Amino acid sequence: MSKWLHTAVPAVAVLLVASFPATAETLTVVTAGGEYGDAMRQAMWEPAAKELGFEVRAESQSDSLAALRMQVASGSVTADVIHLGSNEGAQAAALGLLEPLDASVVKQDEIPEGARSEYCVPFSSYGTVLAWNTKTYGDKAPKTWADFWNVEAFPGRRALRANAQDQIEIALLSEGVAPADVYQVLSTPEGLERAIKRIEELKPNVAIWWTSGAQSTQILKDGEVDMVVTWNGRAANAAADGGAAAYTFNQNIVGTDCFGVPKGAPHAAEAMKLIAAMTTGPREAAMATLISYGPVNKTAFEGGAIPAETLAKLATAPGNVENALFARADWWAENGQEAQVAFDEMMSR
Repeated sequence: MSKWLHTAVPAVAVLLVASFPATAETLTVVTAGGEYGDAMRQAMWEPAAKELGFEVRAESQSDSLAALRMQVASGSVTADVIHLGSNEGAQAAALGLLEPLDASVVKQDEIPEGARSEYCVPFSSYGTVLAWNTKTYGDKAPKTWADFWNVEAFPGRRALRANAQDQIEIALLSEGVAPADVYQVLSTPEGLERAIKRIEELKPNVAIWWTSGAQSTQILKDGEVDMVVTWNGRAANAAADGGAAAYTFNQNIVGTDCFGVPKGAPHAAEAMKLIAAMTTGPREAAMATLISYGPVNKTAFEGGAIPAETLAKLATAPGNVENALFARADWWAENGQEAQVAFDEMMSR
């Protein structure tokens, strides 16, 4: 599930809209629920459904991928549109759990090339960023991942996530690999080994290997570490809660969430139309004003629909995205297990 889910939702689906008999125009949308699901409803599927003349009932799941697997395996698919983390979307596609998107209906011309998918349309984003303690570094703040590794110029305690994802990309960026070349390098045995060795070099200076977003916020806020790899929303929360914290979007790793159509969905054709209508620039912009997750559709940033103070907090906003790396969900679906095994072996040494 996406890294952004801060509030647990029941494992059993929760009906959010009154039930009514299913028709060709009644679609079931499965979302994360909570504040995130409410923002999607208000900004995206509710106005999109009204425009198309569809009725929509929404369900929330704590583990949408598990629910998807269960429905497809049982041959009893009830969902028409499902919200997944893009890595989950890639896994679902590889397992044959999603319908291929109808490219004549769901167009992705306005989505950055590195984020596009044939099965799950990215619509919302977050950034994995470098954050630091402002009391430690004052006016001489770190600006790059190379600075994160430079323990002589920037002494202090580091914190990394106890997971291969994002950490191996960051390791290569710290060595000067261009964002456009990171996955090409990682696709070779030598490239993955190089990234793991780079992390191992920093290991003596890593005070905490965090395992949850809440933990990364707390250690930054409390000053337990001087630099931390975390998500932009978590870093912003640490600062808002009174922590001496700052962060940069320079070289941030952009992750996304996406909408897909389950294999065997009862209203697949209508679902494609609903996804296309939900993921327009204006609707993604509207959602960004309700919850601070960045749009993926580039036209969302046109026309001043998103206030300047909100733009500054979004990973995909102009000024923040130019030197970013879009996480490759398809790469992780194919290579994630090998990468995690290599990371775990390094951690045990």
